[in-house]
Amino acid sequence: MIKESRNIAAAIAALTLSVAAFAHSKENVAAGASTGSATGQDLYKEFQNPPKSARPRVWWHWMNGNITKDGIKKDLLWMQKTGIVGFHNFDAGLETPQIVDKRLIYMTPEWKDAFKYAINLADSLDMEMTIASSPGWSETGGPWVKDEDAMKKLVWRQVEIKGGQPVSLKLPEGFDITGPFMDFTGSFDGVSQVFLRKKFYRDIAVVGVKLSDKDINLKELHPVITSSGCDATGEEMLERITGDSVGDYLDVKTDKNGKCWIQYEFAEPQTIKAVVVSELRKDTNPYVHTKELQYSDDGVNFKSINLSYQATAQRTYAIPATTAKYFRLSLKDNKGKKDCEFGIAQFALSTVTRIQLAGDKAGNSFYRLLWMEDTPYSSEAARLEDVVDLTPYVKDGTLTWNAPEGNWRIFRFGYSLTGKTNHPASPEATGLEVDKLDPKAITEYFHNYLQTYVEASGGKLGKGGIEYLLTDSYEAGAQTWTRNMFEEFKARKGYDLLRWMPALTGMVLNNTEETERFLFDWRRTIGDMISEYHYDLQNEILKPYGMKRYTESHENYRANLSDGMDCKRYAEIPMSAFWMDYKNEKIFNPRFEADVRESASVAHIYGQNIAAAESFTSDGYRDGAWVFSPAVLKPTADAAMAAGLNRFVIHTSPHQPVDDKVPGLGLGKYGQWFDRHQTWADQAKAWTDYLSRSCYMLQQGRFVADVAYYYGEDNNATGIMLKKVPALPYGYNYDYFSPSVIRDLAKAENGLLTVPSGMKYKVLMLDANVKHMSIDILRKIKVFADAGVVICGAKPQKLAGNTGTEEEFKALVKDIWNTGRKNVTAGVPAEKVLSAMSLKPDFSIASGNNKDIKFVHRNLSDGEIYWVTNLSKDTRDITASFRTTGKKPVIWHAEDASTEPVSYEIADGRTNVKMSLTQHQSAFVIFTENTDVAKVELPETSEETIVELNTPWSVKFQQGRGAPESATFNELTSLTESSEPGIKYFSGAVTYSNIFKLKKKEIRGKDSVILDLGDVKDLAEVTVNGKNLGVFWNAPFKVDITKAVRNGENTIEVKVINMWHNRLVGDVQPGVTKKITYTQMEFFKPEEPLLPAGLIGPVRIIGETTTK
Repeated sequence: MIKESRNIAAAIAALTLSVAAFAHSKENVAAGASTGSATGQDLYKEFQNPPKSARPRVWWHWMNGNITKDGIKKDLLWMQKTGIVGFHNFDAGLETPQIVDKRLIYMTPEWKDAFKYAINLADSLDMEMTIASSPGWSETGGPWVKDEDAMKKLVWRQVEIKGGQPVSLKLPEGFDITGPFMDFTGSFDGVSQVFLRKKFYRDIAVVGVKLSDKDINLKELHPVITSSGCDATGEEMLERITGDSVGDYLDVKTDKNGKCWIQYEFAEPQTIKAVVVSELRKDTNPYVHTKELQYSDDGVNFKSINLSYQATAQRTYAIPATTAKYFRLSLKDNKGKKDCEFGIAQFALSTVTRIQLAGDKAGNSFYRLLWMEDTPYSSEAARLEDVVDLTPYVKDGTLTWNAPEGNWRIFRFGYSLTGKTNHPASPEATGLEVDKLDPKAITEYFHNYLQTYVEASGGKLGKGGIEYLLTDSYEAGAQTWTRNMFEEFKARKGYDLLRWMPALTGMVLNNTEETERFLFDWRRTIGDMISEYHYDLQNEILKPYGMKRYTESHENYRANLSDGMDCKRYAEIPMSAFWMDYKNEKIFNPRFEADVRESASVAHIYGQNIAAAESFTSDGYRDGAWVFSPAVLKPTADAAMAAGLNRFVIHTSPHQPVDDKVPGLGLGKYGQWFDRHQTWADQAKAWTDYLSRSCYMLQQGRFVADVAYYYGEDNNATGIMLKKVPALPYGYNYDYFSPSVIRDLAKAENGLLTVPSGMKYKVLMLDANVKHMSIDILRKIKVFADAGVVICGAKPQKLAGNTGTEEEFKALVKDIWNTGRKNVTAGVPAEKVLSAMSLKPDFSIASGNNKDIKFVHRNLSDGEIYWVTNLSKDTRDITASFRTTGKKPVIWHAEDASTEPVSYEIADGRTNVKMSLTQHQSAFVIFTENTDVAKVELPETSEETIVELNTPWSVKFQQGRGAPESATFNELTSLTESSEPGIKYFSGAVTYSNIFKLKKKEIRGKDSVILDLGDVKDLAEVTVNGKNLGVFWNAPFKVDITKAVRNGENTIEVKVINMWHNRLVGDVQPGVTKKITYTQMEFFKPEEPLLPAGLIGPVRIIGETTTK
């Protein structure tokens, strides 16, 4: 721990910024995996009471200055009691209203005093402490970031001139406005974004390009411009929609058919090969519409070309050569609404091919399927040798140049700021996002940021204080320039950037394939700089502070040009995120599975072993608010663990500064809500124990995967797998391989792929995204093929990047795929490849339905751990088949740490185990005890009802929630069936009491006596004869009461806790004048359906008997 700020400053001042040396240093790659190593009795002992490494953390948001020491103390003590061993602290805004007497504004003396109190208390409780990488949650920015150090974008202005004469030309002024692209100031996806409005511009270079003869300026064709309804003249429309601006929108009204259009009419038919469009909706989400390019010979009968991919400021479409007299851009609402408001900033036609989706390929936005968007081949483009650096001929914005013959396009390239800010911070803590491509700016940013925490924590950074920095999901948008871009590009790609810069505007140079390869190099340069400077460099920056990092990256789509695994590779804890989808009853979307598995793959390959996740995030309006019981959360938690998660960081536990407002503050509309004001806060440890035991077991040993799944370059796992998962046959597990893993880590040994952590893979599978492949990756795959590694997947079609040659590319592809290698297949289903290898599934269902049943396998030094989960709503009676022999299987249950023997048979190199998994049930199958017994068949268990509790129940309600103090229920039904509003809308704890009698003869010969509660909403804490038997939170609600019951009269008390949802709905009913609850968001309407609540039953006492 460094306690004096001068030591921190000295350490940072000495920091070496040679990031290349750092990022590729072998000391950052684990020499051997950091695996859990417990065995035998130690394994079960720690399973019962898991260590700190396995227990959940929470995100602890301090909301807009609503902070009190009393609330801090109560929050942290509740966390400790609940089994939460750490927090990730955020200072957030989200326009949260003030509910305390005085706001504590971020980093004021009062805020620092409260923060220091929190750190000292947490330290005394032995809690792990983490801070976010900026105020808010994303990303790295704040008020101290200077304009010159902020995120930058490439901008340009262009003019055309005729050569063969001296030129003296005042160049157009560069765009100096902040926004994501050129002079566009909105957002690409229709979601509100925060940008600081500033004027900033710096020149980069002036470049001239001699145009091909077929590249004709649209104005020279003298088109007639008409529209469905625009106040501008045709001449004005032509000037504006063919200019550089993408933010100066023409207001165009729809016609009577609900279509908005602008039309070019030419005197003679023209052949068009590309169209550039910038448009948006003004009356709703900017991109909720469809668009077409229509063309006609007579202006009456039109044919159409669909123009898709809408969520960006500008799109370039390379279309088949189309000849017509009329060309029309047609827009309409995608649901048929006719009265719409559209703005059109650009509608430019090109007589030569331009790069398909040029803006995306230049890095201005992040379309995830670029590999499917090749530009049609064309060689009628400008030549690279005809690109001239005119910068020396420019003074004070005026070009003075003796232009050679020909038509020339002059580009004035510069950079301005994106204006993106960290968010959602309080206003006082909001500022510009730092330049993600500039190591000097990033280092200074973190020095300034961490220095404030040195002061706020009393020097407690490192062990015993703030141990970790969290980088949340990347939400800072695109960046396309930095101060040293020319030098960076040359060092990484080996050739000069300047002459290729016109390609960044969409122009084709030499031919489309060379231009596409340059754009690949451009994107990879930016992506690698983000990975190395914004992520890898953090390790070196944090080292003097004694800190390490948790790191998320893209989360659930493609958020920037970096590779997600690269962003996480050197993090102490690679981290992902997954959301709830309560209303749609979706357990786990593919994009979340991709992110979790991406982090798990990093942990397996780079050796961290721990893969964490921001867990259970939800949108209260979309997914439901205060509806998430442990039983609702469990299947999603299990799906995340099936994808490789083994540490939960629960989203979210907002700081509750006061006790008279419940449920209290939230993170705006975002949940799920897990804090001390939750209705089931006192029972939450039963839930966190389940998560902890599960994670503990999934941290032990080493993950077993047969397949290394290579998803390719120029994308990331969450981009490619947004809507799918790899198509592997059932029963085989896999890790993702990134280009960096292929290129820098993976080796071939004895026909297997190995990495330094000790992982070994039997098959390398290639995703369809490998259609384009760079020469260094292809060379490495040849090494694998030569060494006998089994490679399954289609061969690449095109060379990616200009650092290799077409000749070498074609020779390597032919050598690998077309020379009869038996270990390399293309177009052969993976199932057949694995079968030909005689590689049996690691896990299979010998009998029964395998749908929605997933598994994880961890290899121990003395055995195997298999985890099997049933994600369906049905009970599954199965015979599970495991690829292991010689060990006796035993089932361990994470809910209560109980174990049970099973029937099994060992045969043909496998162990078959009979299992019955109820809805959403999971179980560990442990193989650690040696056995020579090949088959065990356990006797079956039968059950009979001894007593059915249908006598009246005495009921007591938690006070202060609107219900009467007590009531008597003659029969058990949902509380929502009551005619008493205080009961109908009740949320909280309800205690049901009853008495039942048992006779000796009724339980004689019974192996166990079970209390079956029937249907419970949502948790139950059971006491029989004064003995507390614990908390039960998921079906079936069956409690072993054998040791608690007695002959004669028995008392039973069942405390049932439901969700806040019903009371929140009750508080918005007509006529309610005094609300019981407080939330800052209005989620509920009076007609909102209520959730079943309470002890619904039927309640029975059951006797279980083993059949001899």
